[in-house]
Amino acid sequence: MNSTSARVYALYRRFPPWLPPVALIVLIVLMGNAMYVLRLANSNPISWTAGVSHHLCRVVCLRPAIDPNVGFITQSLGHQAAEDLLHGHFPWWNYFQGLGQPLAGEMQSAALFPLTLLFALSSGLMWFHISLEIIAGVSTYFLARRLSLPVVFATVAGMLFALNGTYAWLGNAVLNPVAFLPMLLLGIEMIFDSASSSTNRGWYLAAIALALSVYAGFPEVAYTDGLFCAAWAIVRFFALPRAHRARVLRRLGLGGVVGVILALPALVPFDDFLKVAFIGSHTAAIDGVIRLPSESFSGIFDPYVFGTIFFSRNVDSFWGEIGGYFGAGICVLALVGLAGPRMRSLRIFLGAWILAGLAGAFDFLHARVIWNLIPLVNTSSFPRYVMPSCEMALVILAAFGIADVALSPRAKRLFTTAGVFMVVVLLLCVREAESYNKGVVISSRARVIFIGLDLLPWIALALLLVLGRFTKYKWAPILISAVIVGEAMLYFFVPTAESPKQISIDYAPIEFLQKNLHQERFLDFAILYPNWGTEFGINSLSAIDLPFPRAYKNFIEDHLYPGLTPGNQFVVKGGMTGIDELEVKLIHHFKTYENASVKYLLVPSSIILNPQLTKLGVTQVYHDDLATIYQMPHTRPFFSTSSSSCSVRSTTDDLATVTCPTSGEHLLRTELSMKGWTATVNGQAATITTVDGVYQRVDVPEGTSTVVYRFYPPHERYALLVGFLGGLFLIGSIVNERLPFVPVRRRRRARHSASVDD
Repeated sequence: MNSTSARVYALYRRFPPWLPPVALIVLIVLMGNAMYVLRLANSNPISWTAGVSHHLCRVVCLRPAIDPNVGFITQSLGHQAAEDLLHGHFPWWNYFQGLGQPLAGEMQSAALFPLTLLFALSSGLMWFHISLEIIAGVSTYFLARRLSLPVVFATVAGMLFALNGTYAWLGNAVLNPVAFLPMLLLGIEMIFDSASSSTNRGWYLAAIALALSVYAGFPEVAYTDGLFCAAWAIVRFFALPRAHRARVLRRLGLGGVVGVILALPALVPFDDFLKVAFIGSHTAAIDGVIRLPSESFSGIFDPYVFGTIFFSRNVDSFWGEIGGYFGAGICVLALVGLAGPRMRSLRIFLGAWILAGLAGAFDFLHARVIWNLIPLVNTSSFPRYVMPSCEMALVILAAFGIADVALSPRAKRLFTTAGVFMVVVLLLCVREAESYNKGVVISSRARVIFIGLDLLPWIALALLLVLGRFTKYKWAPILISAVIVGEAMLYFFVPTAESPKQISIDYAPIEFLQKNLHQERFLDFAILYPNWGTEFGINSLSAIDLPFPRAYKNFIEDHLYPGLTPGNQFVVKGGMTGIDELEVKLIHHFKTYENASVKYLLVPSSIILNPQLTKLGVTQVYHDDLATIYQMPHTRPFFSTSSSSCSVRSTTDDLATVTCPTSGEHLLRTELSMKGWTATVNGQAATITTVDGVYQRVDVPEGTSTVVYRFYPPHERYALLVGFLGGLFLIGSIVNERLPFVPVRRRRRARHSASVDD
């Protein structure tokens, strides 16, 4: 070794051994998102979840994600939460959605999640998702190392889970807690590894991971992942010597309890909101029987057998419920890993979880009935939310499998058998999909791409079968790993390539509303879809969310849009038909809309306004090629009084100065009335009365009064206090363990022993 090589080697030795694997995982995540990172595509979901933009496509623009809530909720509400936090406000309330509703309590916004601050950036959604993928991958690497897997194969495991099917397809808040699934498992494994020692670091990490999975904003996924972690812990617990079980059980319990305590500031507003919220289909009678359609089984092993996301309308139900995919290549290694001898009970559990999860998702042999016996499972979209834990189990099995191939002659023989088996499975998937793909029109430009997608799993399996002939060589497992990671990265890459090359947002109507709307609202006619008004700080009467304020739902159904379904979506549907229907509802309930402080109508310029609206006094105030804005004639101000002799001055939604010549007057505020709102009049607490089931009214005295409103989740102060104390306990425990001094009791015992010896 020459002097230069020696210096390079010495420099390399100075870095921690985990740094190169972590760097590789970060690199593979960036490569999977290369279209966005290199600005070859635009990740802004406004291009397909709103009608206020034009976009330029490279070949074809299709949906880059399954769930449009990535735009309606993740982007728009996340941006608002970040803005609130950066301006020194807790994001308790969102003024811009409907008549207003809780923001942190809504949960999907992940308003109190640290990474939500990234939404303050122009490309915040991209970096938010990339950060989650890196956390998932790095945590999986360290988990695999805890399971004694070699560095190379632990790195492969990290790469595979960072590029999992849930991250590739869903896009919305469902994927947020997934990053902390391997972190929680890592904490559990650290607890088991330290069963015979006094170190407590495992429960620290478990508590933090559990709390972060809740703050991440999708409790159903956090709960399902938690079930997986609990089952993992039970399997590992019974493999322990009896002498260590009590200590491990105590630490597992401590990690769980402290994790929940740390999460209380997010859980309590959510619980407070649920008490007055509409939760849609999340009931045992609806969610408890939902299952994946049979054709979805093919898509799990061959992700693009039906084309890309929502490409074929023949399989809409498939895309509507699925929560991710596996891929064929990784299943080959997972089958090998299932048969390995080391950690046998854990491998059997992982395989059983995958089978049970799929059985419940497809309701094979009525397995969903058994899953529904677990509390809360029957009120969640189980087929979608169980997929991340199944993917985690598959990745760990695959990591075991590739390690076995590198070391075990039996595994090398099984590798080829598993490859042949997956070829048969893939043939069945393609045959099953043929009837659904008939009649689907594909443009000539896209045909070549779809042929490549069809060939991708076959190429991967062919390469694996070829490499199976060379497993006696040391380099074969490395090449096998490269094939599996390459397949996963290409699958992941596909949706990003379907994003627009360039997006041009028509800011002119938005700027008009920002300048002229003030505290009043606009009604959207398929231009700035719900809840995009939140993104731009303008009040929209339209809203879509879950949970959804029950009082507002009832108000919509009774007074604004009778017959609208589902109850959590006040949105134009069905193109022209939906616009026409909303115009009719507006005509029939015109005064109600005006009383809801609707000042403007935001309408596509291609639409000719219903003449009856013109007769009612609606006038055009803005027009461009995309949108036309009409003004309502007699909009009730956001703040108004019961007497025309009073005057109101206000520049913010939470403050009004009222001057009345007589006593006994009322100040009406067209914000949603909900427990948690308080008001003061000249510094004195005032009672808020609910009007029309939704609005807020406060009595004001004679003369000039300053009325201040404040929303605070009803039980949040207790949650913050308990969560703060839990955080102090966690920090104190960590400091006590890591400080380089001997505990007082131990020093006293040492001094006593010394005196006896003397």
